[in-house]
Order: sequence, then C-alpha cells, then structure tokens
Amino acid sequence: MDCTDTKRISLGPRQIVKDVYWVGVNDCVKDLFESLWPIPDGISYNAYVVVGSEGVAVIDGVDKHLTYEYIEKIREVIGDLDRVKYVVINHLEPDHHASTPTLLSLARNARVVISPVGAKIIQTLYDIPKERIVEVVDGEKLSLGDRTLRFIYTPWLHWPETMMTYLEEEGVLFSCDAFGSYGALIGSIFDDEVNLEYYLGEARRYFSNIVLKYSRNALDAISKIEKLGLKISVLAPSHGPVYRKHVDKIVSLYRDISQPKLYAKASIIYGSMYGRTEEIVEKVAESLRKSGVLVELIDAARVHPSYILHFVLDSGAVVFIYPTYDAAVFPPVWEAMNYLYIKQVGRGRAAAIINTGSWGFAVKEAVELLSKAGFRILGQAVAVRAIPTPEDEKKIRELIEKLVEELKKFVSQP
Repeated sequence: MDCTDTKRISLGPRQIVKDVYWVGVNDCVKDLFESLWPIPDGISYNAYVVVGSEGVAVIDGVDKHLTYEYIEKIREVIGDLDRVKYVVINHLEPDHHASTPTLLSLARNARVVISPVGAKIIQTLYDIPKERIVEVVDGEKLSLGDRTLRFIYTPWLHWPETMMTYLEEEGVLFSCDAFGSYGALIGSIFDDEVNLEYYLGEARRYFSNIVLKYSRNALDAISKIEKLGLKISVLAPSHGPVYRKHVDKIVSLYRDISQPKLYAKASIIYGSMYGRTEEIVEKVAESLRKSGVLVELIDAARVHPSYILHFVLDSGAVVFIYPTYDAAVFPPVWEAMNYLYIKQVGRGRAAAIINTGSWGFAVKEAVELLSKAGFRILGQAVAVRAIPTPEDEKKIRELIEKLVEELKKFVSQP
C-alpha cells in the first residue's frame, strides 16, 4: 500500500454497473479514524450515484474536508446538480455526511431520505430544513423511474438509525459501515482489482474497532438480508473495496467474526517498567507454549488498542500482567482493559490477572473492570512481588495450570 502515490489515489468516478457510479474519495491525510484508530494506509469514503429515468439519487457522502472533490465527481457523472432528487443517508456519522449540507445547498431540488430514528437526531449534527427530509420505513421503496431503491433497517450497525439501500434492478446493496474496511483504494475500487487479502485483514481490524460491540446486530442484519432473498450482485460499503466478484468472502468474514471461533490461544497483554515484570511474562509464555497453547504477546505500552482488539478476537483467554503504578494499574494496561470494556470483548472468554508490586497492588479495580467487560475471572487474581518469592511462583504456576485447563476446551489454531 502506498497512500502517497497521488496518481493512484486520485480516482475519478467509476461505473459499477449500468447507471450506477462510485463518486467516493480517498483520505490519506487523516492519521486516526474517529480520532482513535490508526489508519497508516488511509481510508476511503465511498459514495454512489444512481441515475434513473426520473431523477438521480446520491447514496451517502464523505468527510467534510473532501466535500468539493466529491461534489465535482457527482457533477462529472450527471452534469447539473439540480438533477439530484434524493440524497440517501444510510448512516448519519460525519465521515459519511459532513458533506451533505453543502451538496444540498447546490442541489436545490434534492431531499434527504432517512430512517425515522435518523430523522429524530439529524438536527443534532446538521442544519437541514425539515421540509427537505423524507422519512422511509423498513422495506419502503422509492422510484427513480426505471430504477427502484428499497430501504432495509439494520439498526446498531453501529448507530441506532442505520439502514442499507438496495437497488432492485441491478442487485446492488449499499451497506454503509457494514462490510467496511480500512485502507485507501489504490488504483481501483473493485475487489478483483486490488490486493483483496490486505483489505480483508483490515476489514477484520475495522470490525474489531467499530462494529465488535454490535456483533449480534451484524448477525441479525446478515440473517435479515438472507431472509429477504436479496440477490446481491454487488456489495458497495462506505469504506474499502466494492465487492463484485467476492461478495461471499466479505459476508462470510463478517459472519465469522461476529461469532468468533475461539482457539487454544492466550493473548498476554502486559506492561513492564524496568524489565522485571517482563521476566515473569516470558516465563508464563514459555510455560503456556510447552503445554500446547498458542501465545500472543502484546506490550500495551507499544501496541495501539486498535491492534489489541484485533489480536484478541480469537483468543480463548486473555492474560493481564502488569506492575502497580501510583497505586493503580499500569496505565497502558489499564487503557487496554478500558477499550476491552467499551467494546465488550470479554463475552465467552476467561481472563487471568498477575499484578506485580513492592509497596502496593492494584487488583480490585482490574477485576471489576474486566468483569464489566464480560470476562470470567479465572481463579484468584495473583498479586506477587517484582522479584517473586517461592510462594509467589507457586501462585503463578497454579494460575498457569488453570489457564491450560481452561484452554483445553478450544481447538488449536490451524
């Protein structure tokens, strides 16, 4: 990936199927998506134009700082912006629709199409006159003459108002954040013309950062689409590639990570100020490996929570090993715990805790936070000296035995 290759990231409009165009943009300026998640290879904001015999619909928009590039692409496709009949808001978040007020000021005949829940909260983000807002119910259709848009509610992917838009004649599903991925689109927008394995990997990280808390809702959305019998020839998300050949791959990926298969793998999230806690980490990791457990070592001071969330997705257990710092949990490890709590990662997983210290320990707050994250605390949290005593080493061995026994219920990772 080379997000600095301006010739390959400055993509013009692309036809997806007859009368349907990608008019999105690549963002290689922003370093943190949502001011939280690292995007070293940028991100795409995908927007689309559907041209019908009786009007044009624009499906979603882009982040504010790329508004005019996006609008010029719409002009390149349709000419006069007064041809725009509808601007569909599948999801209100500003990375999709900060551009919409400007578009509406230029597309004077356009009205916004949105779910009723979205209509209730739209004014908290954008100043759009009520007379320009059209609420659509689940399953409702709007005609563009020879093109028909159907709206499908998919709440909590990942806000309460989210929906998808289905173009019936061509089988194009505009899925917004669902099935999305990090990474700017380099050279092409299509799944069969890019390095798909890279984008699928980034889709997994994107899911763990954005959608993970709403895994149940993702499964509900996939089930709903299947029950409706939608024939999807093209899957067009708001970030990442447009899928025209491997629709099944991205849907299967989302289905799998929404109900992750856990393996006999322990992710060890640790911090070490002077190397003594790290020595304990290494001994724990060695013992686990000798027992056939796959170990993922994660130094919380050097690995961003975006990647920590990604790494623990398939772990049957997570081990937290950290020193006491100012009578509290070592801050980078505490930050990792807090992200795991926010995203409710603990469901179905066990957690083990080893806290090192000399004049004080910080176990209680770790147990409380991890329990709130959904983890089942394995045995007793272990508090040991920075240089463990024989009794401390016995406690650690007993905890390792419990971990190994816990992980026997899971298969080894292929």
